[in-house]
Amino acid sequence: MEADIDNIYQSDFYRILDFKCRCTSCITSEPEYSASFCVSFVRTGNFLFNVFHHSLDSYNGCILVTKPGFERTVTHNHAVPDQCTILDFKSEFYEDLMRQYPKTLFFKDNDLHSTLVKANSELDFLHFKLLQGILRKSVSRLESDNLIMDILEKVVNAITGYHPDKKITTRIKRNHLTTIERAKEYIFENFSEDISLSQLAEYCFVSPFHFSRIFKTFTGHAPHQFLLSIRLKNAEMLLLNTALPVADIAFASGFNSIEHFTAAFHQKYLRPPMRFRNEQEPTLERRAGFLNSFP
Repeated sequence: MEADIDNIYQSDFYRILDFKCRCTSCITSEPEYSASFCVSFVRTGNFLFNVFHHSLDSYNGCILVTKPGFERTVTHNHAVPDQCTILDFKSEFYEDLMRQYPKTLFFKDNDLHSTLVKANSELDFLHFKLLQGILRKSVSRLESDNLIMDILEKVVNAITGYHPDKKITTRIKRNHLTTIERAKEYIFENFSEDISLSQLAEYCFVSPFHFSRIFKTFTGHAPHQFLLSIRLKNAEMLLLNTALPVADIAFASGFNSIEHFTAAFHQKYLRPPMRFRNEQEPTLERRAGFLNSFP
């Protein structure tokens, strides 16, 4: 396959690869061999990831999870070249991951070579924060490691049997994949602002009515629900990783009042922000200990 693959970050137990395909026609690649455990976020394009009698329909909002030791081919389905962020893990980390999740069927079944996970708003945002931090060189090693661990936990816990989304047809993907890619980009870059539906629709070159329908088809959520989830995830990360006061975190995350933030946070996390921060400290200490086991 013709592609540019850049190693944009190297850690003790993983590396982050920026994959940009240069193929523009609907062709199927020669068989390729998967040498490591990878979690890949699809940023643009649409392709079929073919493994052992399965074709995984991959596009923005999908996460490919691939085990080492198996072959695959790729069939391109879209005029826009594919772009992915690949999280590539060392073998010793993968072995430890399997020990941490002994009941996960995906790790035990040799007939399951790869699978596809549907990203929710939080996973999309974590990927955005990770990639943005790496490219802008604004994230520390520990921050990057913690983002990776957060992503891994959510991805592994979201693995189920793969079933293509029948609502997202070939026609919808052909006409509106770029729409959803642009919409998410705008939301991630501007979530702390007072975004309107008209702003989003105009940025994506569609009418507000059609944008709302398209967005819900791809994400499963109305635009305002998706935005609220992003704001709450950003607030969660600031609570756990900074000493900022709750009021500062609320406004930095796009909430226009402390009361609104506290009520929304409590509804999702079942506790107020300060209590959440205090109760999560032991979890962060355990994660730090796990990360330190990889010299």
